[in-house]
Amino acid sequence: MRTDYNLLYISTSSVNTKDSIEAIQKLSAITTNIELTGGSLFSENLLEGILSLKRERGINFLVHGYFPPPKEHFVLNFADSSEKTRVFIRETMRFVNALDIDYYSIHAGFKKSFAVKDELLFESGDKRIFNLEGITNNIEWFKNEFPDKKVALENLYPNNNNSECCFMIHIDEIISLLDMSHDAYFLLDLGHLKVSSKFLGFDYVSAVEVLFEKYGNRILEIHLSENSARSDDHFILYPASVQYEIINKYADMIGRNRINITIESRNSTMQELSECFARVNGIVSAKIVS
Repeated sequence: MRTDYNLLYISTSSVNTKDSIEAIQKLSAITTNIELTGGSLFSENLLEGILSLKRERGINFLVHGYFPPPKEHFVLNFADSSEKTRVFIRETMRFVNALDIDYYSIHAGFKKSFAVKDELLFESGDKRIFNLEGITNNIEWFKNEFPDKKVALENLYPNNNNSECCFMIHIDEIISLLDMSHDAYFLLDLGHLKVSSKFLGFDYVSAVEVLFEKYGNRILEIHLSENSARSDDHFILYPASVQYEIINKYADMIGRNRINITIESRNSTMQELSECFARVNGIVSAKIVS
């Protein structure tokens, strides 16, 4: 039996800092598996600093979403197949390739142009409308541009109580997009799915069951965070969180398919992160045979 589950990560967004290097240094006291994501500031020599930490501390990295932070911030939208989106992803893939990562994960995309304030979406003056064709075009472009890598789309939720803001919110939309494009892989965010199920009225546990049973071999990653079911609060997992039960139920499948798990809480203490990491690690390592 494994004594350590080496596919369990913590997101840099879990550390209250705008400095990616500082976040990595703090998290490395808990784990050498760290997911790089948005929320930090631009840094001129960021890749060199990350590579140095990888060599010095033996850190394994994943890259997710809005990373690395650009000089000029914008709303990254995978449904927008313009050159602006693709220039950003090319820079992201420079990090993915240098860090020897198999895939890049990104939010599925937005149906309109939005501005962001405190992580909430508000309609901007730009009236452009985006559709599934933009997503499928970007999936095809990604496949051609980076043939040895995979792209995993993350399910979203009714941000700011807007059920028409994003793609892959409802369980039916998630299934439809995955069935439409077999070159797309999946990042299952259990916190997002909880908000969506409450707001849109579908059964959370049943939706999880469908996703694991139908797409288990296409799930590359799982994001863990708790919330009130009204907004994406990114709390640390409650002791009685159903997400622990989900990981326990599907631990064998997670192990067989080498699905990464990332703790993605916000404003948690290092002690809380360490305890959550240990609990998830204990669940999966107890069930997976090396």
